[in-house]
Amino acid sequence: MRIALLFLLAALPALGQEKPVDLKKVFRESKEFAEKCKQFRITWEDGLVRAVGEIAYRGGGPCEYLVNVAPAKAHETIVLIDSGPWDEEKRRPRRQLDGLATVLNNAFIAAGFPKGKPFDWDRETGEVFPPQGETTYIYAEWKGEDGKVTRARMCDWLWNYRTIDVMQPGRFVYTGSTMIDEGPPDHKKWFGAEIDRLLVATLNTSTALLDNTDEGSLDNGTYEAIALRIPPIGTRVTVIFSRKVLEAHTFAPLKLPQDVLDARQKRDEEKKAAAEEAKKAEDK
Repeated sequence: MRIALLFLLAALPALGQEKPVDLKKVFRESKEFAEKCKQFRITWEDGLVRAVGEIAYRGGGPCEYLVNVAPAKAHETIVLIDSGPWDEEKRRPRRQLDGLATVLNNAFIAAGFPKGKPFDWDRETGEVFPPQGETTYIYAEWKGEDGKVTRARMCDWLWNYRTIDVMQPGRFVYTGSTMIDEGPPDHKKWFGAEIDRLLVATLNTSTALLDNTDEGSLDNGTYEAIALRIPPIGTRVTVIFSRKVLEAHTFAPLKLPQDVLDARQKRDEEKKAAAEEAKKAEDK
């Protein structure tokens, strides 16, 4: 059975069957899926998925994506996932990574991640529906020049201008992306993450596999990469997606100017006052 058909089963209700297809079981037993994972150097186990890539961006502007399939959004994505190092002078052919986002999503299913709901909005009223899903902890592992392997929480690489602080853990959720309707006359549906090659968004994006629930995630420019915490561009990394918290490197606190500290304190006081006012209103 082809991987495309296997994913179709994940996206659509089972036809003519009383019981839904157990996709986790299907993928775990599929030899073709295992070969596809090997091709893209994706590994998985219960509650955990790994993929390989390299550092592509360390800051200098907004960071709207944490992880994508190469070469998507390279100017604003910290890690680009690929199928291994590329040593040739010519750029890696884009088609070489066709199917990677689909296989990665299938690995999430095989590893037992429950599908959530992608970010959306009402086109008439403008009402926003934030992304929903199980919290997913994202890490990067890399080997330094001394041969030592470091594992870091990737949220520690992001500065949030709305909260005036480093991004806190537990803000990313696995949504499973969305299906894109190409419109008339056939209304064919395509897997959004595969079409856009978007994997982990800091700016709410319906087609990303994982999305952000943090404050400010609706706005462009909320996040910037913290360059001093990120390995050099070109460093090979393994990205780990986990349903549980893993041990990781602890970074030294950032040395912030006094005006930033003052702004953060003022913001915290305003939030506290607003929360107290809201509670009073509820109690009336």
